[in-house]
Amino acid sequence: MREEIIEKVNAGISEAGYDAILVFGYDNVQYLSGAYLHFPQSFPDRYMAVFWTKDEPATCVLPHEWESSFLNLSWINKTRTYNEKPGSPSGIVEAAVHIAKNTVRKTGRIGIDVNRTPLNVYNRLKGALEDFELVPCDDLLRELRLRKTPQELKLLDEVVSKNDQSIAGHAHHILVLQANGEMNITEGIRTHAIERELDEVGHQAIAQAVSEPNMKTWWPSAPMFGIGLDKKPLQREWLRMELVSTVNGYWSNGVRMLSMDDPTDEMKEDYQSLVTLREAAREALKPGAKASDVYSAVKATADENEIKLESKVTLGAGIGASNYEPPYISAADETELEPGMIIVFAPAIRDAKDNLLMAKDTFIITEEGNKLIGWWKDWREPFIANYTY
Repeated sequence: MREEIIEKVNAGISEAGYDAILVFGYDNVQYLSGAYLHFPQSFPDRYMAVFWTKDEPATCVLPHEWESSFLNLSWINKTRTYNEKPGSPSGIVEAAVHIAKNTVRKTGRIGIDVNRTPLNVYNRLKGALEDFELVPCDDLLRELRLRKTPQELKLLDEVVSKNDQSIAGHAHHILVLQANGEMNITEGIRTHAIERELDEVGHQAIAQAVSEPNMKTWWPSAPMFGIGLDKKPLQREWLRMELVSTVNGYWSNGVRMLSMDDPTDEMKEDYQSLVTLREAAREALKPGAKASDVYSAVKATADENEIKLESKVTLGAGIGASNYEPPYISAADETELEPGMIIVFAPAIRDAKDNLLMAKDTFIITEEGNKLIGWWKDWREPFIANYTY
């Protein structure tokens, strides 16, 4: 993956006419460096960045204490560390300016991910690099990350498959053992994720198990950051099982539905609505289609079949170095789909009892259309557990 991304980034910088790019957004830093660190997002006032000069080895600028961890994980082997000054970004600014003045010609064009760079850092950089042309490079980074390399797709296939196995793995325990409360089930999902060498550390990593009637909301315990309540799922009730996990900083986002005992006819009909929407998405996800076209096709299918679709949210998004990235399956995203893009299709619908039913399925856009990846079982039916009590 290292060689593919380095070649791709160098080509992108050259084609966009930059002499260098300076990148602060953490997932952008991870994408460019290959280093997935758990802790930077927990310290938003401590800064790290990648300075990538055209056709030259990149350099990571970071606090001295983080250097060894970064070098152990990254394919970038050049660093410039700085000593932090509480409440001041001067350390990283001085380090970045030093690199710029020693690697980029005067008046050179330096791209910066302005949408992700802290304002106080950007303002200091702008003043210190007044002899250079600072311009946004957010669009370049977006384009680089939209279309995955073959090795990125291989890794994502692994992550998505293990994520689905983890959810279904704990569902199997509910099938053969006494059902526990939501918090216990949530921890069981996390345990199965860890057993499959998925990483469940970090701001985006989370599991959740929600049963009726708590599943009327997206996050029942908010804003207390809970992972479920004490409620045990009862006979002929739904259980929603969710897991967001990563391997080496590449993410998967999964949700599956479990029925306690054989589902009622009404439950079968509700689940079939999710299947119907998935098939509409499968038909629409193809090269040349716009993300907004996919949204419109699924929305039309929901309207035609009187499915109570939650339409005020996107119906899916990309995954990669973050668990939620372009393209977005929404009415507002005009991105044209191309081979190598990967999308999590994520509809949410209401049943007759106002429960939120969800399913998340991952598609790779191919030359021929799309490829559905990661299924541990045939999810045209929910996981059906014995009613154990």
